[in-house]
Amino acid sequence: MSTFFSKGPDYFILFEKGMEISSRAAQTLKRAFAADRINEEEIKQLKAIEHEGDKHVHECSKLIEDAFITPIERPDMMNLVAAIEALTDSIDDVGNQVYMMHIEKKDETAEKFVELIASACTELCNMMHAFKHFKKNQADLHEISIRVNHIEEEGDVLFIGAMRNMFDPEQQHDPVEVMRRQSLYQTLEDSLDCCEDVADIMAHIIIANT
Repeated sequence: MSTFFSKGPDYFILFEKGMEISSRAAQTLKRAFAADRINEEEIKQLKAIEHEGDKHVHECSKLIEDAFITPIERPDMMNLVAAIEALTDSIDDVGNQVYMMHIEKKDETAEKFVELIASACTELCNMMHAFKHFKKNQADLHEISIRVNHIEEEGDVLFIGAMRNMFDPEQQHDPVEVMRRQSLYQTLEDSLDCCEDVADIMAHIIIANT
């Protein structure tokens, strides 16, 4: 079993920084969807944030690979770094969908999805902040993990309802608009799944190390 050590990088601070990048991407997406018309300039900012996340992942991976002793098992650390990266990438993917599909206006479903993603990322930032002392903070971490899971479940319900509405044979929908919205909603729902993945990996690490 790996042990804590006094010298070397503070990996938990690195995890926090990675999660803060994801949360910044989520808040940028939320600002993009703040008005009826999606803000293109905010959408463009997502790519720069995603690149920042990539650089941070490379830094973390190098430090973990070169470490002689790590505070938790090396594969668990790499899994957590990868999950945070996947979350940031998933938020950038939403911006890509908006751009590629020429989606200019938000709707109630997309706005709700974005709010859920931003809320989940805020919860994950709090969870990551408490993660360094996970043995002492087990109860708080467990509660936050439950809240993230509930947010993801709310997203599942939202997605199913939106799909059922779009494919209701009694309603007339523009086929191109259906394709656009289906793709966007799926990408947003995938991002919420990534939020849950980060929480689940932290929960696994806590169980394995206590």
